[in-house]
Amino acid sequence: MFKMEDISMSPSNTQDLDLLTFEGDVFLPVTENDFNISSYLTGDASSEVTLDVATIVVPDMKYSPPNQFIPISPRGPPERKDESEKCNFVVEIDGSRTQKKKFLYSYLLNRIYVEMGSNFSVNFNWDVSKVPDREMYIRATVVFADPDQGEKRVERCFQHVHAQWNAETTDAVVVNNVLRSARELGDPNVYYCGNPDETDCWYSVLVRLNRPTGHAYSFVCKNSCGSGINRRAIDIIFTLEDSRGIVYGRQSVGARACSCPRRDMKGNEEELKAAGGKRRKLPPKENPIKKVKLELVTNDDNQVVTLPKIDIVGPRAAITSLKVANSMMEQQRATNRSHQQSVEELDRCITAIKKIIDNLESKYKLNVL
Repeated sequence: MFKMEDISMSPSNTQDLDLLTFEGDVFLPVTENDFNISSYLTGDASSEVTLDVATIVVPDMKYSPPNQFIPISPRGPPERKDESEKCNFVVEIDGSRTQKKKFLYSYLLNRIYVEMGSNFSVNFNWDVSKVPDREMYIRATVVFADPDQGEKRVERCFQHVHAQWNAETTDAVVVNNVLRSARELGDPNVYYCGNPDETDCWYSVLVRLNRPTGHAYSFVCKNSCGSGINRRAIDIIFTLEDSRGIVYGRQSVGARACSCPRRDMKGNEEELKAAGGKRRKLPPKENPIKKVKLELVTNDDNQVVTLPKIDIVGPRAAITSLKVANSMMEQQRATNRSHQQSVEELDRCITAIKKIIDNLESKYKLNVL
């Protein structure tokens, strides 16, 4: 064995230690399976029992950090076809246990009826022997049920996006999604996917599960809201995925976020029974070509209006009102450009209103989305 007092390392492949003094004797045991320490000592050090200075050459070693999961945000309209053959994936909702709660489930319509902000639980089951990993992911994506609306992304209405209780988060992906996990924001096993700036990037909630089990969700917008869902029927598409985003199962459930779940469910079931007890199918289209409606710009839309001096209670309400006006003017500017019309006045007004918004947000230390 070797006795070392001072050790210094060469600068090429080592770190220099100006003074590294070990108190007492430091012994390096050597067995027949150990590496030959003499190969790491420069000079004729192997023949000395006591070394005043030795240089240990440390091999280059690179640290490999653990793999970090990065969730995928799918693009384009989500696939709707049910898929259960790969691993017997099943989505289950126990309607018998929802009678005294704020949500109901209609077996007849395959639809959830729930109050906004109330949790509803969904159970997921699959054959664990037919999936590659123990940990799998459930993605919940809200879509419009009508195929004619299928290319439009579902997002929250303007009113609920700017509600004060959104102060719990400033993440635009979370704020604009109509669906939430019942777990607290920041849970390491829940991911909110999507991109507010790219309309072909759908919002979804991705949850990591290590076994077949249930998960609770809630809606933060209503079907009846004037914008956003805007009284249109919606479905939730649940997909079972691995960490790479490969889909192993898919199943859809209808949903309605409303103020009176029992009344709405009863009314919809009666309508279906009156129609013959089967879901009504849309008639086939004669022309599959998508029609785009073009709106002509009128002179009134480009007329500059000077508002009288008004008082608004609450800085958040004032900023929100200005942002609504700014958003509408930006849409008008895009329309004018598409029709090769003047945007000079619009640019001037947009610049002025943005300056006012920035000043108000700075003064009251607010960041209204």
